[in-house]
Amino acid sequence: MNQPSAEQIREWADRISRSDREAFNALFRSLYYPLTYFAYRYTQCHDQACDIVQDVFVSVWQDRNDIDPQQSLKSYLYKMVRNRALNHLRDHSDRMMELEKVHLTDSGRSLITGHDEDTVSNEGTDSVEELAGNFRIWINELSDRRREAFELSRFEGLDHQEIADVMNLTVKTVNNHIVDALSHLRKRYNNHSNSKDGNGL
Repeated sequence: MNQPSAEQIREWADRISRSDREAFNALFRSLYYPLTYFAYRYTQCHDQACDIVQDVFVSVWQDRNDIDPQQSLKSYLYKMVRNRALNHLRDHSDRMMELEKVHLTDSGRSLITGHDEDTVSNEGTDSVEELAGNFRIWINELSDRRREAFELSRFEGLDHQEIADVMNLTVKTVNNHIVDALSHLRKRYNNHSNSKDGNGL
């Protein structure tokens, strides 16, 4: 299922603020699974991820009269899920909390440029699984904050302002994180391609 547009979420937010259960159910159906997958990246526990997301939706409904339709309800949901997941890790970890490694299912080609795949050669001999595995490694080489900003952009579809709201950063810092992440991935992919072609070490 495609994620709803910003306009659709604003409409639902307005209706939810007026106690419209149908709009709330539509929001829940549209964002429950993306948010659960997002929470799972932190908790690495499916049941805990589901509990966190369900609790967040309960809170949204309880506080529905405080919803401002002009503010991004999507980024608000992601921020709440992120904060609760991090709190869970803090409360249940006996070591320094680390963001868990993301489990990607994408081939990796579109991760570099978003919708513009022309910058990535399609002539390599890697299988989809091989390339996905490489991108998992390369993305996990990023610093925690840079990786998180990149994932929110490429995997969750949040814009830079929404990511800034979720991560408590400036839009400029978010942009810098994503640009640096893309640069890193392009370099790693190009080095890998050159190596496969026999041009590398």
